[in-house]
Amino acid sequence: MKGKSLLLAGAAVMVLGSLTNAAFAGSSSPQPVDQPSNAELAARIAALEAELQAEEDHRSADHTRLSTLEQNFNDTSWSFDNLRPTVKSGDGRFTMAFRVRFQADYANFFQDAPNSINNSATRDLSNGAVIRRAYFGVEGKAFNDFWYEFRLNGGGSNGGSAGASGVPTGGEGDPLVNIARVAYLGIPNLRINVGVIEPVFMFEGTVSSAGLMQMERPEIDNIAADSFGAGDSRRGIELVFQKQGIFKGDDNLVVSAAYTGNKTGSSVGHGNGGDEQSQVLGRISYRAWSDGISNLVFGASGADAISTGGTGTATGAASIGSLNFQDRPEIRVDGTRLVSTGGVPAKSGYMYAFDAGMNWENFFLGGEYADFTMNRYTKFTPAILPGADHPSFSGWYIEGSWVLTGETKGYTVNSTNNEAGGFTAPVPGRPFSLAGDSWGAWEITARYSNTNLNSYSYLSTAQGGIFGGEEKIFTIGLNWYLNRAIKVQLQDEIVSVDRFSNLPSALAPGVNPQIGQDMNILGIRVQFTN
Repeated sequence: MKGKSLLLAGAAVMVLGSLTNAAFAGSSSPQPVDQPSNAELAARIAALEAELQAEEDHRSADHTRLSTLEQNFNDTSWSFDNLRPTVKSGDGRFTMAFRVRFQADYANFFQDAPNSINNSATRDLSNGAVIRRAYFGVEGKAFNDFWYEFRLNGGGSNGGSAGASGVPTGGEGDPLVNIARVAYLGIPNLRINVGVIEPVFMFEGTVSSAGLMQMERPEIDNIAADSFGAGDSRRGIELVFQKQGIFKGDDNLVVSAAYTGNKTGSSVGHGNGGDEQSQVLGRISYRAWSDGISNLVFGASGADAISTGGTGTATGAASIGSLNFQDRPEIRVDGTRLVSTGGVPAKSGYMYAFDAGMNWENFFLGGEYADFTMNRYTKFTPAILPGADHPSFSGWYIEGSWVLTGETKGYTVNSTNNEAGGFTAPVPGRPFSLAGDSWGAWEITARYSNTNLNSYSYLSTAQGGIFGGEEKIFTIGLNWYLNRAIKVQLQDEIVSVDRFSNLPSALAPGVNPQIGQDMNILGIRVQFTN
């Protein structure tokens, strides 16, 4: 570079000298007094050389900084993205985040007196505590176009995990392997999900267990998940399409379809010589309007239990599959089901549901209706009336919340898990801190649910009646979000069960006794999640 500078300077001197000589040769007038001298020209050349050298030094420094940045870019980095310890490769094509979720529940059951006609039928639920969920897992991106997730659950319904063998330990238990899936994301607006999955299904099913308004989902959502293959820990494959702005700028469409088997780590649903329990299910949801904060969403879900796991050809009812629609009173500390159809011999069944939800700033309102139908084996239920071999059941709920501190619920446009098209919990604008005189976010919640598991209830069991019972639950709650990770929930459930026994009373022959009961349930949850 210095050689080039000297060459240019020399050329400039020669040109200037030639011009000066020509001026003297062509004119007899004396040299102007303002014409630069040789010394001044030399000074200008020196200044030009210095400027060129400074530019060269600047370019060299930029090259050094760029090389340093490139080297750092290729190094693996650690971060805490949304409280999740995350490791990322330098090119961003590989990530791994560590996930933790812990929920400790306590419940106290304030029950009515035992039924005077049939004391043994009145269920006595036990007060106590349970580790509802104890998740630990990893998730992340691989080769840029793939997503993976693996999650174990050390907690469970009614205490304890079912373990790898499916045998409950310390209670009813949930499968140990909660999630184990791989998703392909390389096709725009499409996701293919394979492994142990939790499909996109039902209105509350699109809400993370960490973001539930109440301690548990509504009964009809739980029944649908358990009976039609939509809960977590399901072996299966899922296809999800999502596109924002498909009809107008603020809308969002999510369409999902899945084929699932039974829960992992369990032999239930495998008939003796028959097929594995299998279901097809799907959901469509559409955000019709949004201003960036408030949202209006409509949805529908449907499922078909193709096979309940039995052979369907045996001569005894014990060798065929069955369906059992049942649930606890929206809390999991005690495993007692106050409403249940019992195991009904059925090869298959189907269901459908409609839902709507909206948030207007810090107010939220949502609801859902569902209908369930069994395709029953009539050869094992004598004297069934025409049409009674397809008993149907229904349920609905409406719920709402008001965030007192002004935060709003979010809406998940797209997600790698089952939360696409669902609402999220509010994020505290001012996390709890005594030093900062801030108290986090506070939310008041309410829900009314009605689940009717009776079919032909005016008939006896021998004529095809199913006395599953009707359960009505009114729940009010208070949620305290201390920060993004910690939440405390307090709720009170007013429960009323109207249910007749399947068998006539020994004290009153010919009369099916009332075995329903009323109770009040106080529940508390402490949660940490990242």
